[in-house]
Amino acid sequence: MNMYIEEDFGKYEIKQILCAFLENMEAVKFNLINKIQSQKNIKTEDGSIKMSNINSAINDFEKFIEFIENEKPILSATQEVLGRKDCYNLNMILENKKDVINPSYNQDKYFAIDLMFSLVLASKLYIKAYDEKGKVRLFKTDKLESFQNLNEDEKYIFLLQTYWTKYDFETKFDRTHNIAAFYNILAEIASAKQGDIIVKDEMDISNVMYSTGAAFFHHLKFFSFGELELINGAKTRYEDTIKSFSPNEFGIKTSILLLTKAIQYWNREDVPVLLEYYNLKVTTNKNEKAFDVFKTIFKGNTVKNTVEESKINKGGTYTFKVSLSKTVWRKINLAYKHTFGDLHNAIQEAFEFDNDHLYAFFIGGNRRKGIYCKYAEYEGLVAENTTIASLNLYKGERLLYLFDFGDEWEFNVELAEINEEAPVPLKPMIMESKGKSPHQYSGGWGLYE
Repeated sequence: MNMYIEEDFGKYEIKQILCAFLENMEAVKFNLINKIQSQKNIKTEDGSIKMSNINSAINDFEKFIEFIENEKPILSATQEVLGRKDCYNLNMILENKKDVINPSYNQDKYFAIDLMFSLVLASKLYIKAYDEKGKVRLFKTDKLESFQNLNEDEKYIFLLQTYWTKYDFETKFDRTHNIAAFYNILAEIASAKQGDIIVKDEMDISNVMYSTGAAFFHHLKFFSFGELELINGAKTRYEDTIKSFSPNEFGIKTSILLLTKAIQYWNREDVPVLLEYYNLKVTTNKNEKAFDVFKTIFKGNTVKNTVEESKINKGGTYTFKVSLSKTVWRKINLAYKHTFGDLHNAIQEAFEFDNDHLYAFFIGGNRRKGIYCKYAEYEGLVAENTTIASLNLYKGERLLYLFDFGDEWEFNVELAEINEEAPVPLKPMIMESKGKSPHQYSGGWGLYE
């Protein structure tokens, strides 16, 4: 777990911040935990968790895929997301749509579209890659066919599992939305009865979810946990847009599952802190996978298959194109067993740098979660210990290589080729070069140009 928060807060421990929130929160509903524990074994007559309708989520997701395949939209240059016009056109054909009259909103304001965009990337049904003209688009992977071969229940389970286990909550929600806020909303739903209405409690830490964290409620609606009543006319993101949430039986039962059997799979770095603070006991089975838990949502043996994780390639050569600009780049070959530390050293050699500063790699350019060198004060993946093959990268997938956290040299790294049949190089090899290397101490690439 990365125990430190950078940017606005400096290096404070996440655990200290979260516990401070919780200790000052008189309205934390500890009684909800007992209610959840007492209800977690409640099932419908046939032993299953029933829901009224999963069709809207599946239909919208398939419309999203069809739109990407037919329109092949170019992603925006800065954020690398769908443009306003594409979002507007896609929104018009969805069931979970935003009420708009013109294409004046960015992707993040279309909650269903932004969610589906994140899910296709997190699940690697699609990757971002350059087209032949150097534009960034979404390209399907072999996993998409596997997804399309699933039945309706299996597709739903795959999407919900992907959301819970791979959606980047820390990046998509800012730091005011700590795990206790999400937990309390789900706990409210889990302890509710059919017909109950959940509204904002000003004294609860979850009150931010009705304004800046509203996307979470929209995600729950997308997954058919219940219905939303909205507040129109909010002028800033800090004003409430959610009036109430009415959970259905499916939402109640599934929230119980998420907060009990599936909580250890939640893609939050602060889950251990939450478990410790609430004194929650999690029974784990080392042979049990997340899919084994999520497939129990539907009984009747309707969920048998899922999209399997890619197997690590145990051989072959990876070719990376490392660029500072269109006219300055290097191509480097590495073996599957080489590490990101090896790639770092090869880049330093290729660009004639002195290898005298800290560095990190970021998949997809997400700076909140990186692969850092062993000397950096971060927990998580360590570059020197993380092999190239272990991340299951696809051809065309891109990374950001950041060298020198002061001058911030930024290199775009693209996986140009994976050759499973090629001889494995004993050490990284510089295969091709274009453009003169800049002076490392020129103050950064921007000043050099």
